[in-house]
Amino acid sequence: MAAADGRWTLASQSTISLKTSRIGLLSVHAHAPVIDGEVSIADGEVSLEFVVAINQVSTGNPLLDPEVHALVNSGSDGTLTFAGSGASLSEVVGHASAGNVKVPLELAATPTSEGDELPLELTGKTTFHDIHLPLPGMGHINHVDIDIEGLVTLMRATANS
Repeated sequence: MAAADGRWTLASQSTISLKTSRIGLLSVHAHAPVIDGEVSIADGEVSLEFVVAINQVSTGNPLLDPEVHALVNSGSDGTLTFAGSGASLSEVVGHASAGNVKVPLELAATPTSEGDELPLELTGKTTFHDIHLPLPGMGHINHVDIDIEGLVTLMRATANS
């Protein structure tokens, strides 16, 4: 299903889920709200941007959450922004950035219905190498994969003529 030309903005708060590969003895599953977003489609070009409130991330672990929040707040303004473009929603290439950290990220955005509302299922994956996480029991990590999933609901803002 292809979305028609136009511009869509975030209609309601949505959620992104992140899952890491095993880091030491555990893998981390986290959820954070998407607080802003926009998709523009015109003449076979797609641009996608969304903002995630990583300062509201939840791992479901009451011992890990405060450490993650401290880490997020020490290195950024509490938000992560993805901005990318492509020839279609099925392959949007760009970067995710938070504070001074910027990583390449490729997402697939699949529309789940047509009309003035545009729900997009997002999937993607990125890899970090040689990073230091000041979290208990984690320290220096040589390699970690992060899988991204989410459902972002957008509402038509304009139609291209």
